[in-house]
Amino acid sequence: MKSVLKISLNLSISIIICFCFNSCKDWEYNITKNGVHFKKIHQSGGSINIGYMSENHNIQGFPCEQGWIHFNKDWKLLSFQLSKDYIYKSIVLPAHTWIHFPNNKDQYGYICSFPYNYKIQGYLCKGDGGYKGTQTAFYESGKLRSFFAPEDVIVDGVPCKAGLLTIINLYENGGIKSCTLAQDYQADGKTFVKGKAVIFDKNGKIKYK
Repeated sequence: MKSVLKISLNLSISIIICFCFNSCKDWEYNITKNGVHFKKIHQSGGSINIGYMSENHNIQGFPCEQGWIHFNKDWKLLSFQLSKDYIYKSIVLPAHTWIHFPNNKDQYGYICSFPYNYKIQGYLCKGDGGYKGTQTAFYESGKLRSFFAPEDVIVDGVPCKAGLLTIINLYENGGIKSCTLAQDYQADGKTFVKGKAVIFDKNGKIKYK
C-alpha cells in the first residue's frame, strides 16, 4: 500500500506543478517533438515533461488520446489516456483509461484510473474517470494489486467493505493482503467485528499487532 500511496503522491505533485500555468515557465506552442504535435509543451528540465497533444497518437506502442500527456526526462511515457480499448499484460483496458507508470526506481507496477466501474480478474473496481480518478493498482506482471470496490465484496473468503477510504490490497497470487471488514468475520476462534481493518499474511492468516 505504501508504494501505491507514493505513486499517488507523486502524481498529485505532478498535477500541482504542471497544471499551475502561472508557475510553469518556458511553455512551447504548436511544436512537434518525437513525431508528436503538441499544442503546448513544457520541458521542466527535471523528471517530468508535460504536453497537450493536438490529436491521437500511437506512442511507444500505446494508443494515446488527444489531450494531456506526461513523459519522464528520457521521454518515456508516464501518464496518458487510452484512445481505444487496448490489451496490456493480457488485460483488456477500456478506452479513456488513464495509465500511470512509476517515475522512481523504488516504485514498481502501474496504476489505472478507469472511466467507469470495471471488472478486473473477477473483481469490480471503482472507476470515475479523469487523471485524478479512483486508482486501481497492478503488479508488474499485470496481477491486480489493490482496488476500491463500488460495493461490498468477498475476497478470498473475506467480506471486504466498499468505499473510497477502504482500499483492498492483494498479494500477487490473488490472496487477500488487507481490507476493512464489511461484516463480522470469524478466524482463529475469534470474531473480528465489522469495520475493523485487518491484515493477512501470505498464508491467509490474520496478522496481530
